[in-house]
Amino acid sequence: MTIKKILLCTDGEEHTVRAVEYAITLAEQSKAEVVGLYVVNPFLKRYTNEIYAVNRNECREYLDRALQKEGEDAVNKFMAKAKTKEIAAYTKIRYGDPEQEILTEINEGGYDIVIMGAKLLKGWKERFESFSLPERIFKRSPISMVFVR
Repeated sequence: MTIKKILLCTDGEEHTVRAVEYAITLAEQSKAEVVGLYVVNPFLKRYTNEIYAVNRNECREYLDRALQKEGEDAVNKFMAKAKTKEIAAYTKIRYGDPEQEILTEINEGGYDIVIMGAKLLKGWKERFESFSLPERIFKRSPISMVFVR
């Protein structure tokens, strides 16, 4: 199997740091390009409908800016590391439900492999209450995936 295009799903959090390193190393070794994807999840915006204050619109605008900045920071961290190596690296920011947006990107992007960070879930309660995005995407992904802890 030849790897020419890698999708790295990043959220800028601690558990994705090793996934970024793994994707860059794999790209170096296989001469592949890497696309760092961040999905802005508008879930929190639902709660702004509950704000009946005068500054409701300001709150929404602030939240939009904060979510956008969080995404930009995550992909910029990836690009900073990628620039230290001689690889083709790009970034994308998508908006919407993370599961749907990642699956859409997988299906439309012509990727050979997906790399994601995954949190180590220690006990049964933590597993039961987990959002488990990597697991849900794995079940529906048409291509190979690597989860890095």
